Amino acid sequence: MQRVVLLIVAALTLWICPTGARGRSEAELQAREEARARRDSLARHNDRFPIFGIFRNNYLATGFATNRPVSSYTSDVKFQLSVGVRLWSVADKADFIFTYSQHSVWDIYRESCPFRETAYNPGFWAAWQVTGGVRLLFGLEHESNGMGGTESRSFNYLSVACIYEPLDHWRFGLRLWYGYYDRENITSYYRYRGVGHLWATFHTLNDRFSATVLVNPSDRMMNYNLQVEASWRLARRGTFIPSLYVQYACGYGDTMLDYNRYSTKIRVGISIVNNKLGFY
Repeated sequence: MQRVVLLIVAALTLWICPTGARGRSEAELQAREEARARRDSLARHNDRFPIFGIFRNNYLATGFATNRPVSSYTSDVKFQLSVGVRLWSVADKADFIFTYSQHSVWDIYRESCPFRETAYNPGFWAAWQVTGGVRLLFGLEHESNGMGGTESRSFNYLSVACIYEPLDHWRFGLRLWYGYYDRENITSYYRYRGVGHLWATFHTLNDRFSATVLVNPSDRMMNYNLQVEASWRLARRGTFIPSLYVQYACGYGDTMLDYNRYSTKIRVGISIVNNKLGFY
């Protein structure tokens, strides 16, 4: 009888233990799947925009005008700083972002090294990830040079942009804007600035090299401003790694003061780019 009882206990143990192990395995598998889903969600979120990060490209470059004789008056340094702070996120689709961009032209080769102009550009944006390859942005921006009198320039406008990534190596963008500018000191601003621009970016899969062509139609599509830039990151890995940078620009509006003055310039320097967003 004792042997029978022991056999029954052993059988029950063998039947119960695998079931418990199987139950634990299923629970562990489910927990792992949930953790993986959270990591994937976080990765997609960080690919859209971090809590604090780069908005537009940041660069410091020096160069000269190619349509005039090279001198201390046609050579300068231009730099841009642009950051964004994610204020709020909606599920896994949309982000609300406060951005601040500032670009300056510095006549560093002239006596006393004066700044030609500094333009300040704060804004609020809503970024919506429509699909894996399509992103929409809606923005309210202010741009001004902080000067007074006849040199004052200001522009308040709404923007809408679309970024499309059909292939791993390519990104295309379109941005339109419209708003109110200071008509006392600016005449026919849209004639020179236009109402939008479009760009195409080629980048390697590791984002070490990227090149962008940006076209800004103006004067009722009869003319255009052009900017071509390329960057080569100095290290393969890392978050804020500087890149060698070259920029060629031709057209109007190198500064807000020169919104109606044509120039062609080439500059070289260093940059820190946001290839995750790729916004202009």
